[in-house]
Amino acid sequence: MSEDFNISTFKTWESSEKISFLENDFISSIVNCEEKSINSALRLLILDEKENTYVRRIGIELFTELVVIGKLKTRQGLSLLIDDWLPSPEVFIELQRLKDLYLYYDKSNEEIELIYKQILGDSEAEIVSECFLNLGLINFQKALTSGTEGEFLNALKNSEAYFIKSIEELENRIDSMFYFKVISILNEILNNRWGAANESIRELGNILFQKDIFSFNSDFGNVQFSFYQMLTSLQKICNQQPSKWLDYRSELDKVYLSYSEITNLSLKQRLNKKSLMKSLGNFISEKMLEPYFLIHYSSEIAKLNVRLKELEQGTEMHSFLSFIKSIIEDNTKKKVELDSIEKRFKNLFPFQNPSLLEQVIKEIKTPLDYLSAIELLSEKSNDYLIGAIMFACMRLQGDKNYWGTNVDENERNRYIATILEARDFIIKDQPQWSTSSEGKKSGEIDIFVLENDGKLKSIIEALILNSLKTDYLIKHLDKLFKYDTTGLENNYIIIYSTAKNFILLWDKYKDFISKHTYTYKFIDFKEIEDFNYADIKIGLARHSRNDKTIKLYHIMINLSER
Repeated sequence: MSEDFNISTFKTWESSEKISFLENDFISSIVNCEEKSINSALRLLILDEKENTYVRRIGIELFTELVVIGKLKTRQGLSLLIDDWLPSPEVFIELQRLKDLYLYYDKSNEEIELIYKQILGDSEAEIVSECFLNLGLINFQKALTSGTEGEFLNALKNSEAYFIKSIEELENRIDSMFYFKVISILNEILNNRWGAANESIRELGNILFQKDIFSFNSDFGNVQFSFYQMLTSLQKICNQQPSKWLDYRSELDKVYLSYSEITNLSLKQRLNKKSLMKSLGNFISEKMLEPYFLIHYSSEIAKLNVRLKELEQGTEMHSFLSFIKSIIEDNTKKKVELDSIEKRFKNLFPFQNPSLLEQVIKEIKTPLDYLSAIELLSEKSNDYLIGAIMFACMRLQGDKNYWGTNVDENERNRYIATILEARDFIIKDQPQWSTSSEGKKSGEIDIFVLENDGKLKSIIEALILNSLKTDYLIKHLDKLFKYDTTGLENNYIIIYSTAKNFILLWDKYKDFISKHTYTYKFIDFKEIEDFNYADIKIGLARHSRNDKTIKLYHIMINLSER
């Protein structure tokens, strides 16, 4: 090759001399060497089963590094690690080969994926764990570059399963733990659970500090740190509340800096890891940031215009703000994924009436329609109140502390009222939440829902039934109509069922309220199918009061011991 390096001379050295040379002097010794000679010499070194294991391992690492810097060709690396490779009894050699093989995945994906799957039956836990890790990374990359939501969810599920198997196969598998946590964070963000995501990002930082993998001397630590930086930058952006900015110029600068950290985090990763980083960056931008900018910045378009006039065209900041503006104003220039927007709407309004939510989403045609949709869904309409009540009932039913006959009505009522207050409804309840044999003083209404101006909006009456006690039920129905002195359009009665047969009680209940003679003429009763819950039933009864139709919603929750 050259006077600096001769493979024949190299083989006569002691192992310690070889290791020192490869780690410190090899790269400089081949500066003037031809590609063919370098390839030939390293192949002889790596494929020599009599050579020291650590020397061969360093040889594999150096070969891949030379592919990265363009001194060797990718096809030469594939030829070494696939075509000419002979299985080695040395675990460390096989591990290094499997680690580096993933870096070539973009160039020979099906073949490399098959190799990992074929080795899953190996007797060495470390090798099997490494294969599971790389299969997890492969499926993670498939998810990030998928074309449909179904493909994305399937690939992400497979990726998560592979990382779990890698952890189960080998204790303290920090890298697999890291990527498993990344997937959890992406799921939390996509479902708008930022409270959980913030905590998970903090845990991700703790994982990075384990075993000093924060060090940039490790390629592994390098790519993971880049993942972490991307997620923390996304966190900084999405925790912003543009509507509450006092100095919007300064805040826009901060958003731009965080966005730049995401888009520019293409550190000099090794081969396919650079591709993986790019895929994650594109995914975050398209699936998370663009929907976020559209929803949260639409009302700030005037501020964007003012700032754009102040900035010089062609600057990076001007381009960034123009990018946000294009998302809001021109769907043909920058298409935002409709599926992502729909999912975000459903997460922003989890207690909204599903039928109304579906109808509003269907009517969205252009990006500006999203702002109108947000305003409509944010109104404290009756549909919004129904959704909030059903959400509260769902949460109550899911908490075993409120099951059974030993929980009094007031505790349940207090729970419902607290959730409604958390949704910005003004609640006037029993001042002392007083108790009696039925759980409250005779003649008291449980919850009054008020308008912003203090006027009464709706009445919520509640009672416990373990069977159809008609006299007890009639007393509550009459009381509700008695307290409604003005004829409110919508009222609610909630039945906490502790019956052993929930469906039987609901059927008897529906039959009774459809035949009962009320204070105000009964028109009809219809069960509502919008809320598809097995243990919560809801129906709507219409009554005529002075030629006006009023509505009474009947809700029954299964709270029996199970």
